[in-house]
Amino acid sequence: MNKEPLINIIVPVYNTEKYIRKCLDSIVNQTYRNLEIIVVDDGSTDSSGDICDEYAHKDARIKVIHKENGGVSSARNAALDLCTPGGDLVAFVDSDDWLELNMYETLLEQIYLYNADIATCKISIEYSDNSRIVHKKIKSNICFSVKDKEELIKNFLNREIYTSSSNDKLYNLKLFSGIRFPVNQFYEDNYLVLEILLRAKKIVVGCDSCYHYRQNNNSITRNFSRKKFRDALKAIKHNLNLLKNTYPLLLKEAFALRYLTYLSFLDLLVFSQQSDHIRLSDKIRMTLKGHLKHIINSYNMTLQEKIAFIIVVYNTDLYKVLRKMQIRVLKREGY
Repeated sequence: MNKEPLINIIVPVYNTEKYIRKCLDSIVNQTYRNLEIIVVDDGSTDSSGDICDEYAHKDARIKVIHKENGGVSSARNAALDLCTPGGDLVAFVDSDDWLELNMYETLLEQIYLYNADIATCKISIEYSDNSRIVHKKIKSNICFSVKDKEELIKNFLNREIYTSSSNDKLYNLKLFSGIRFPVNQFYEDNYLVLEILLRAKKIVVGCDSCYHYRQNNNSITRNFSRKKFRDALKAIKHNLNLLKNTYPLLLKEAFALRYLTYLSFLDLLVFSQQSDHIRLSDKIRMTLKGHLKHIINSYNMTLQEKIAFIIVVYNTDLYKVLRKMQIRVLKREGY
């Protein structure tokens, strides 16, 4: 290696004064040192922007952008536009999350070992009660090249070892040439993940160093948003169109994700206390009921997921009881 590659780390920040110090400490103290850290204060109204400036005064690798609030995609795009020309790699970190200190050293080693465009690591979901869920499906580093890209995309659609998150990855910066995150849209990662994956020539998945994702609210009590629901379906439609033109034989797997998206949002609606959500909940349940035969016959859904569909369609009260029990078990066992 003639020179140490430069890793551009992009950190959108909005009103995370409680967490931003832990996040930035985990970045500036990385064992890999050749970093350019672009922190975007996206119109914060608390002390987050001042804390970012404080860190920039202490570490010359940190650049701070202060801008009007435009959302995470807008902040990421502003930083991508400012990445140092010739910068080799790029990574994304949310300002309320934190990293293992060897995360980027580990990911970079895999990129050079396999000559890969993307390297991914495991995610640890951290809850406010100090419990956590670590994705444990990945057993070892696995490299996928162009000739077996279809296998990796199928793997992604089956939700096995390649996630839709941008934050658990280290990317070749060239993959983002001419591509930016969709602005004013939720699920920006879901919208972009397949497009970036199709551009990559080699991808290595399964590095052990964890990205710690802070889940501030219990998944049962998160608020439902109609815009989030529409944007999630929009992202799936975008990915279906990409697959039609590249790997049409994988469309069946992709359609399963659409049903699972309905289930995910129905899960939120079931626990919602707002009366105006009842009509939409019933509408989604009827939609799923009409496709229940296809769901049950799907080969890329687990038996547990199929049972969940049946229960939520016919008995929401029973679904709520069983779902609460499931979450307690998962958190207790660390999954």
